[in-house]
Amino acid sequence: MPLFTVVLTRVFFGEKQPTLVYLSLLPIITGVGIATVTEISFDMMGLISALISTMGFSMQNIFSKKVLKDTNIHHLRLLHLLGKLSLFIFLPLWLYMDSFAVFRHTAIKNLDYRVIALLFADGVLNWLQNIIAFSVLSLVTPLTYAVASASKRIFVIAVSLLILGNPVTWVNCVGMTLAIVGVLCYNRAKQLTRGREQPTLPLSQTSYVKYSPLEQQADPYYRGSVNGKLSNGLHRTPGNSLLANGSGMPSGTATRLLFV
Repeated sequence: MPLFTVVLTRVFFGEKQPTLVYLSLLPIITGVGIATVTEISFDMMGLISALISTMGFSMQNIFSKKVLKDTNIHHLRLLHLLGKLSLFIFLPLWLYMDSFAVFRHTAIKNLDYRVIALLFADGVLNWLQNIIAFSVLSLVTPLTYAVASASKRIFVIAVSLLILGNPVTWVNCVGMTLAIVGVLCYNRAKQLTRGREQPTLPLSQTSYVKYSPLEQQADPYYRGSVNGKLSNGLHRTPGNSLLANGSGMPSGTATRLLFV
């Protein structure tokens, strides 16, 4: 997923990443590949299907992030809209492809509550996973989310090895360890690049500002007016008319102005 995310964001939006980020993706991709290929249940057709599915997930994450950024829609609202669209699109396909096989299964016919409970738990957990995924995607970039998803893959492989009882080889361990190290390198690369992008404020700056007095303007409320009279017909007072105690002011009230 990190590889697809980098390539697709470059193709669709022209987004470039720093060199350190590109280098940190290499151990992640290599580690996940080693841990996947060395599984006993590996199948080439399954790998191709998984790669196509991963590319689809990458495109979903990229365009979902763009929608969140451009429209300022809430991420759970976007998930709700995508869920309704997915239901309308895939419900006819499910009814045609899988519904008859599911309802004809012996576990469903015999009302095996264990299988039904597992299906229900699978749906609830998938729903929670989507909520957490969109919540994380609203906070980070698609590439960071892809790296987090890659680390999740390593955890899934490790748990599947424990639950299914598949024998673990040293190549599996090397692949998972390499992917984990790659995630740490990616986090460090993002910190370094973020520190370079942030501008630093100067601690001290010497500036010289020259102040010059105002020119002699015919402003009745600053320097009076020409020929001893104000523009409103009143006589000017000595000094600044604005500082006078109401003299020369149109309202005739006792107003004092102080300039700092």
